[in-house]
Order: sequence, then structure tokens, then C-alpha cells
Amino acid sequence: MDYPIFNSIINHIQEELNRHELPIQQFKKWQEQAINASGLEIAINLSEITPFINLVEINLDWDKFKEIRLARQLKGMEQHPLLKKPSLPEANIDPNIDVEITWHFNEQMILDEELTGEGSGKIETASQWMQGVNQHLQSFLPEDNLTNRWHVEIEGSDEEKYISDMNLISYLQYGLAGEAELNDIHNKVTKKIKQLLILTNKVVEVAEHSFPRALAD
Repeated sequence: MDYPIFNSIINHIQEELNRHELPIQQFKKWQEQAINASGLEIAINLSEITPFINLVEINLDWDKFKEIRLARQLKGMEQHPLLKKPSLPEANIDPNIDVEITWHFNEQMILDEELTGEGSGKIETASQWMQGVNQHLQSFLPEDNLTNRWHVEIEGSDEEKYISDMNLISYLQYGLAGEAELNDIHNKVTKKIKQLLILTNKVVEVAEHSFPRALAD
């Protein structure tokens, strides 16, 4: 199944990212016909920019019903392949792009024994780091932000536990209702991608400034 509008958005995103000359580690489109869904996975390597965050992943989700709704909304879409189908389903769903952005924090900063000490000191350091990031990040979150959550994996024995994975995940939604031209969609997507890149810069700054260095003294 083909989604020409979403494919056009993907191509536009790729052009925008290429203009920024970012260290793109992955740019992959996926499609699941069984559930009428499609999406885009982007991974940008941050390890050479900051020691505190390894990677940022941006995942965009789309589906058949949003494609139909947007095809009906935009001008010049009379030849859209989905609009030619005789048994066209109703598409009352809003044409929103669902976005999940994940910053993979460098847990090695926590595992550094010289910095954190033994045992539960590592967990306490991670907790302080998360609290600091939460406190300082709120003012930078875009209006499209739905919610944030942390994904933290803890391993080890009862005597000594350590962080094996530490991610901050933000969920956003970009509404495309009301746009009349595909070019308007492209302009809006360009603006949103720039906002995500700015937000990532802010997360990097907050991660660096929020790290509890007092334990190293």
C-alpha cells in the first residue's frame, strides 16, 4: 500500500536533515500492511557532540486513515490512489503525525565508580540526574508535547545495583488539519523538525548542567 502524502513528508524531512549535515545513523521507513500503518525511524548520533547523551531517536507514525483524510483535505489530490478505491473507508480521524523522540543518556557516566562510589550511590546519582533534567526541561518543551517519561533499567545484585539503560522519552503530536496545500504541510513539517533539533540541543545542555557533580568532590 502506498502513502504518497506521507512519502512526500519523508522526502522533505530527509532534505531538511541533510541541510543540517547531521550525523544520521539511521533513516528508515517502515510499513505494516496488516495494520494499515507506516512510519519513519530516525537516529542521530550525539556521542561526538556530548559525553552525556549517546543517541537521539525520532519515530513518526502514520496510517491509512490519516492519509485518506489528508488526501480529501488537500487540493490537487484527485488522483491519489486511495481515493480511487471503490470501497473507501470513512476517515474521521484527525490527520495528526504522532511523534516519539527518545534521548539515550550515557549510563557510563553513572557507572563511573570513581565518580559515584559503590552500591546504591549509582541509583541515587541517576535519580538526582533525572530530577534535575525534569526540573529544567519543562520550560523548553513545545506546545505539541503530550507527555514525557523515563525508561530506566537497573541490573546487579542486592548489594550493588547499577543503571544499564537510561532514556528520556517525549511524546508529541503534529496536527495537519486545516492545511489546504501540500506545500503548507512541508512548511509546517520543516518548522517542527527544526523545533525538535532545537529541543535536542536544549536536552543536551540540561543533561550536562543537571549532572550531580557534587558526588565527585
